[in-house]
Parts: sequence; structure tokens; C-alpha cells
Amino acid sequence: MTEYRIDDLARESGTTTRNIRGYQERGLLPAPLRRGRVAIYTERHLANLRAINDLLGKGFNLKHIATFLTNPRARVGEALELADVLGEHWSRESRRRMSRRELAAKLGAADDETVDRLVSAGIVSRIDGSNDVQAIDSRIVDNLAALIDRGMPFESVVAAHAEFTDKLSDAVRVLMRAAHDEFIRREGIGWTPTTPDEVAWATDLMAAMRRTATDDAYSALDRALDSALDEQLREHEQASTSRRQA
Repeated sequence: MTEYRIDDLARESGTTTRNIRGYQERGLLPAPLRRGRVAIYTERHLANLRAINDLLGKGFNLKHIATFLTNPRARVGEALELADVLGEHWSRESRRRMSRRELAAKLGAADDETVDRLVSAGIVSRIDGSNDVQAIDSRIVDNLAALIDRGMPFESVVAAHAEFTDKLSDAVRVLMRAAHDEFIRREGIGWTPTTPDEVAWATDLMAAMRRTATDDAYSALDRALDSALDEQLREHEQASTSRRQA
């Protein structure tokens, strides 16, 4: 029987020692053998790690994988909690509670009118019973603050963010509607996967759609930024020429 120390196991399985320890804490891996203070892993650990990597690559999360590995008799539909798989959010916002003072330090103001504008733009939300707010994604607040620090008016920055977000959401809906239409085309309205093959197909399609949407969004955004920059430069050059000729 082949034996591995944790560094060797991580290298052989294509993961990290930190992940291995995390999987052990979650019960996804059996405890290693012990020789003194040295932890010894076996082919069983390697097989589990490869299965975990494969399932993660197909879009499953660690909660679903834990059910697979710790309760092999569970029905696939129950193990996957299909509604969670298909409805699980992909965004990983860095939410942060902020006082009015912190918000003012970032954006220059934090009065009720300012907060109302930020809430309307989907940048912060109010916290019941508190004067504090919660940033939907603190990175957005930081990015807007960087633009304001460079002299852009608060209202212009917030309006641009809101319009950009709305248009991006419309574009993403086009791709997600395509995945929904494929479910209907193949299985009909109201279909729910019941067999392992159906669950695997549905989840794989959603995972592939996520990868496609992410890659297309970045690529399209880069092209759009280049095009918009060229357009703005042309307008600036034309304005400069007209000014010189006046």
C-alpha cells in the first residue's frame, strides 16, 4: 500500500496541505495513520481528494460533497439539495458594516440624502435599528471612493455605477435565459432532475454557463472599454481641433 506524507499527498492530488487539513476538519477525509508525530496518508485519502477535486470542478460545493462521501446511501437528489445547487449564488461579496463616519471618510458625505442615493443605487443597505449601513460589496465603495478622490463628483460616480450595473445585469440575463431555455427544450417546463445522470447534466450545464458568462463578460468588458476609450479620444480630439480653429 502506497503511503504519503501530507506534502506528498497534496502534490499527488493537485491540492494544498491547507485544503487537506480543511477537508479533514469537515469530515471529508478519514483521519491519517500516526507514526509518532508524523501523519501518514494512504491511497484511500488520495482517491477521496481526487473525487473532491472532480466534484468541485463540476460546480458542487463542499456541503454537497460531504453528503456524498459521508452518506453514500443518500439519494442523489437529497444529497445535492438541487434547489441549492441551481439557486446558489456565485458572487462572493465582501460585505462590511460601516458607520456614517466611515462612509463619510470614504465618499465625502453620509447624510440621509446621500445614504438614500447609495441604497437606491444598490451600493449599501440600511441596518434596522441602527444608523450604520452595510456595504453590499466593500470593494465597490472603495472603487467609488478612488474616483471621488480624483475629483469626480459624488452624484456622477453613483449614477455611472447604477447605469453600468443595470446594463451588465441585462447582458447576463441573456446568457442565463439561454441555460433556462435549454432545460425547457430538452425536458419541458417544470422539469426537475431525479436520476444521477440528470442531476449531473443539469449541474454541469449551469457550471459551464457560469464559466462562459464569466469569461465572456471579462472579454466583452475589455473590448468595450477599448472601444469607449477610442471613442472618447476621438471626441476630445475633435473638440480640441474645433477650439483651436475658433
